[in-house]
Amino acid sequence: MAKQLRIVPDPDQALDKLTDEELVELCKQQLPHDLTAYRELVKRYEGLVYNICMKFLGNPQDAEEIAQDSLLQVFHKIHQFQGRSQFKTWLYKIVHNFCRNRISKIIRKREVQEAYEEHAKEDLPVSSFGEADTSEKSARIQEALDKLKPKEKEIIVYKFVSGMTLQEISDVTGIGASAAKMRYYRAMEAFKEAYERTGKDLPKANPPSS
Repeated sequence: MAKQLRIVPDPDQALDKLTDEELVELCKQQLPHDLTAYRELVKRYEGLVYNICMKFLGNPQDAEEIAQDSLLQVFHKIHQFQGRSQFKTWLYKIVHNFCRNRISKIIRKREVQEAYEEHAKEDLPVSSFGEADTSEKSARIQEALDKLKPKEKEIIVYKFVSGMTLQEISDVTGIGASAAKMRYYRAMEAFKEAYERTGKDLPKANPPSS
């Protein structure tokens, strides 16, 4: 069992000077009655969590909702964090699971919608449907990400948005380090192809850090 720390807040020490480990232990002592340390954790990670969700989901409303759900889960579950991994890795696992669940729901909803539209076309003249929206997305990278399979997308997001190492990705996703490296290379090839189809040159990526 990880050694338990007893953090005594120093009124003269700013919370932003504490390490994640110290801040987590302070959260355990303060919650649920005192939100001071928890707010600092949220401040420290909310931007990164939102960016991850946005890259996964591609929709600001969905990303905002899942980011809030993930950080709320931290509030409720932080007492269960035992320090066997970095807090950041534990947090990414929470975000990872929420994003996957939302993606599954989006896919099911899309399948139902497509089935309905296909059925409707049989009864309505083609002219009643407007031309498909062909407007390009402003973010070419997001456009390329949206073309990837979910598992390809997640590893690219973790590597380049979160700056995670392949070992951290392995810890979060529950796959072996060798499998994470292989999935990364395959995902990069798929991403390059998708990016090139957007009409812009892709900058070269640095070799992955293990």
